[in-house]
Amino acid sequence: HAEIIGIDAEPALAAGALAVITAKDLPFIDKKLILRYWNPNIRGGLPSLLATDRVRHVGEAVALVIAEDRYVAEDIAVLVTVDYRPLPPVATTAAAVAAGAERLHEEWSDNIAAEIANTAGDADAAMAQAQRRLKRSFRFGRQTGLPLETRGCVADFDTARNRLTMWISTQVHYSVRNNLSEILGVPEYDVRVIAEDVGGGFGTKSRPYAEEIIVGHASRLLGRPVKWIEDRSENLQATTHSRATETTLEIGYDETGRVHALRGVLVVDIGAYVFTSGIMTAEVASGQCAGPYKIANIDLKTRCVGTNKTPLATYRGAGQPEATFPLESLLDLIARDVGISAAEVRIRNIVGPSDMPYAPSIPYAGPEVRFESGDYIAMIRRAESASGYHDRVEILPDGRKAAWGLACGIEATGFVGLESARVRIDPSGAVSVASGMTSQGQGQSTAYAQVCAEILGLPLAEVSVSLGDTGLLPFGRGAFASRGAVIGANAVAGAAEKMRDTILGHAGTLLQRPAGELTISAGRIMLSDGTETDLTLAGIARAVLPGGALFSGDTALEEEFVYDSKGSVTFALSVHAAKVTVDVQSGDYRVVDYYILHDAGRMLNPMIVDGQVVGGAVDGMGCTMLSELLYN
Repeated sequence: HAEIIGIDAEPALAAGALAVITAKDLPFIDKKLILRYWNPNIRGGLPSLLATDRVRHVGEAVALVIAEDRYVAEDIAVLVTVDYRPLPPVATTAAAVAAGAERLHEEWSDNIAAEIANTAGDADAAMAQAQRRLKRSFRFGRQTGLPLETRGCVADFDTARNRLTMWISTQVHYSVRNNLSEILGVPEYDVRVIAEDVGGGFGTKSRPYAEEIIVGHASRLLGRPVKWIEDRSENLQATTHSRATETTLEIGYDETGRVHALRGVLVVDIGAYVFTSGIMTAEVASGQCAGPYKIANIDLKTRCVGTNKTPLATYRGAGQPEATFPLESLLDLIARDVGISAAEVRIRNIVGPSDMPYAPSIPYAGPEVRFESGDYIAMIRRAESASGYHDRVEILPDGRKAAWGLACGIEATGFVGLESARVRIDPSGAVSVASGMTSQGQGQSTAYAQVCAEILGLPLAEVSVSLGDTGLLPFGRGAFASRGAVIGANAVAGAAEKMRDTILGHAGTLLQRPAGELTISAGRIMLSDGTETDLTLAGIARAVLPGGALFSGDTALEEEFVYDSKGSVTFALSVHAAKVTVDVQSGDYRVVDYYILHDAGRMLNPMIVDGQVVGGAVDGMGCTMLSELLYN
């Protein structure tokens, strides 16, 4: 935390730097990143593209040094001298809200960037009437997605044509395009962003960053391609962090274990600046604190507090683990207090089949959200019996203790419910799918090919899929918030269904038969009774070309579709049971057994679903046992 008194770049330039770019060199320094949504509770505090008068966290970009290669640039960067006047650092949320604390931004009174309230019923009255009460505090450490591939981009600005092409490791290529266009002043149709095979994102790449804007500007300034690849030290310091939530919950219940009231305070350390996805993570954590349980009276207050740390944003689950952990811990304490099993206390409180469709007390993710299907009670009983779960603590022959733990988690998927897709058939009969999504290894290409092939009656091998390129379609969103299948695949399905109707309509014209009497199998038009015809998809694709029998002005056989979920969110319940051993002398512990029951709905590809479920559990274990970003 310091004021910038001055920056001396002359030694670096004299040593051979092609350019040293600071805030004063940017003609657009007053512009801010365009973010996907804005919560009216946010009090400002957006970062500048490069630090101007002050730096507020380790890792904040101050200057870009460009040389012929990275090795030279690393050496020359040391020659850039920044004159700092240190300011008192605000190291913790408690220090940030203390009287007399250094204010990080003028708009942040008491260093609070945003406050969120979630209420239902009358929590105070219900708590006062409750037979029993419990109050505990929980802490979720600061973490990050840490993808194997760090952030990076290559910008190639064609100054003669005023066109920018950027290859980038991102989850949100269209948002990056929008920001490059708006901030650099280049029309969107002259900006192409390509993010084909991204080596991991986990939420850390689900927003635009300042670095890609500066690199794009540098390419235009120098008239040559510029590459920036984040090293691991930069990744840990400058790529957004997540979690960092302290929660105090009080719960009121009766002697049967039924919960009647929940109230509490969540304090989220959002770091030095606001990314709206960081505020959204706090919203989710607060809005999902009741989980899949029927709690009528709720009063939750969330404070997003600023500190001199890397800004907070999304990371796998984005607020949902932070909500699940405290509530599930409290349910275990209730079970112990009233003398029932951990499974039974959940069964007595969870939404049952007869309750559905069930509107949560807190309108999590929107006022129209409902739990529409699922037998959560049966899932708990099945997990209990299939895993071998029991409440006893065992003493092993070597003196270690062993015990099971049980938890339920509700996950919301399919946020930002608009996505586009195009299906095209060329004159050879080859079928191609273009999607507005990106992929970081979740298997979108395989799943989308399956969806298209099934609808069009084709072998999977005959469908190719392209995604992660703004040059494919005019609109898209990208891969984040578990939307790849429920949003992206539905867009592909919509385009494929339109294509099927178009094909059968054209086939009916050529064969002089009603379209309802026709179907498609293995790329050939068939009669409904199974009789083959000589007409193929390739033949129809050729017929629509200029000069063909079906030509009507179109030059290709293609259909586009934009899927709109209309604000709905898809919920899934999972039940996890873990057996853990602990050496009570040393504290050493081991996970020795782990059982997962997950309501996945219709699985497009069971292998991919298994990979996601197991991968999520392993990632969660890593977060629990091994991962925390510490500041000293």
